[in-house]
Amino acid sequence: MPIKPGRYSGRDYLGLALSFGITMMASVLVASWCGSWLDEKLGTPGVFWLFGMLGGIYSGFHLFIEQIERLENPQDPDDRAPDNW
Repeated sequence: MPIKPGRYSGRDYLGLALSFGITMMASVLVASWCGSWLDEKLGTPGVFWLFGMLGGIYSGFHLFIEQIERLENPQDPDDRAPDNW
């Protein structure tokens, strides 16, 4: 049974959930590791680690929102602006 336009399959939602989880985990781990490394080098008590965690969470949610917008409003390759050579 084909899916009607504007409706999503379970695979779409599963892919979005997996993408969100992996993106959030990776961005938080990398940003917090960088903050921890910077705290160690500068001798600060976890300030940059906290900023790294918050930045990673922000980055993960920002990418998630972009993915939702792309899923809801797919762009047709024919509607893109022509290349300016």
